[in-house]
Amino acid sequence: MKNNSNEKGSSNIIIAVIVILVLIGIAIYATQGGNNPKNSIADTKVSAPTSGESAKQVAPDFSLDKLGGGTITLAEYRGRKPVVLDFWTTWCPNCKRDMPHLNAFYEKYKDKVEVIGINMQENPSLVQKTISDWGITFPIALDTSGQVSRAYGVRYTNFHVLIDINGNVVRAIPGDISESDITSLFN
Repeated sequence: MKNNSNEKGSSNIIIAVIVILVLIGIAIYATQGGNNPKNSIADTKVSAPTSGESAKQVAPDFSLDKLGGGTITLAEYRGRKPVVLDFWTTWCPNCKRDMPHLNAFYEKYKDKVEVIGINMQENPSLVQKTISDWGITFPIALDTSGQVSRAYGVRYTNFHVLIDINGNVVRAIPGDISESDITSLFN
């Protein structure tokens, strides 16, 4: 009788281990984006063109609420100015370090390049306080649903997308942006 009880206990442990492994596999699959075609399409939208005119990709248009009121639409800059999109959050230490540098570039080149900070799904009052504390003067758009971040394939903060005057994605820059990145849009 005791042997039968041990066999049942061993079987239960094996089943539990298998269930845990399956759940871990599902979690990993889900966090990697699985085979969701929406993710792969978003990734290709921000990939840098390889060479030649035919490789250019039109940046996904958007219209978002602007911090402080009104809306901001990417299409309003097409044919007028190149654009730098900065995807950020208030809790991101790299954003806190990079955004003041980006703001200095904006102040220096705002007649030649537009910078749009796209906050990723945070409370507008927290965003307003942070922008005030950091002294940021470029426009801030509120991506409250995360739709624009997904359209650009953004998976983490402090991520920049450079868009030329014709509305084409030039390249994506994960991490800090440099002055030469900004000037490359109009030189």
